[in-house]
Amino acid sequence: MLRHKLKIKTLLFILVLSNCNTNSRVFAQIGITELNTNQGSNKTFSYNIKSTIGTQTSAEAVGNIQASTEAIIKLRPGSIITNKFGDESGNASATFVATPNGGNVDLKGITGENIFEFDNGTIFKSSLNTNTALESAPLNRGSASSFAVQDTSVNVQSGFNTFSNTFEQTF
Repeated sequence: MLRHKLKIKTLLFILVLSNCNTNSRVFAQIGITELNTNQGSNKTFSYNIKSTIGTQTSAEAVGNIQASTEAIIKLRPGSIITNKFGDESGNASATFVATPNGGNVDLKGITGENIFEFDNGTIFKSSLNTNTALESAPLNRGSASSFAVQDTSVNVQSGFNTFSNTFEQTF
């Protein structure tokens, strides 16, 4: 019986070998894949405070009206334009609230001090005169103005970016 089993196993082995085709070879390779992923985020916040003082003049004349404007500002020494971020204790905050159409910001701790003292030579002058050398119109009219303009503006920008980098290498 033992011989009979040995004969059957030998016969099966020979059959398997005889059915193998030498032109059909099977190759195998073990591969390793390395995958690196980096993720992060970046928050940005910036602000800009700008204070200016200047002059503005405007004139419009129709017909034989002649307009003249002049504006000159001379500031006395000691005039102050100061802006700072942070209250007396150095605290400041910006709270952003998103809305469906944009957003709002609530700023605390931004202060500005603008003390302008005009010195001698400061002039704001506007005049309208009839000039008979000019041709008259059915309606003669004019306007002229000159004035000082002081403007303080605060520009705040906030952003949030996320990123993901993936690198895959097989060897």
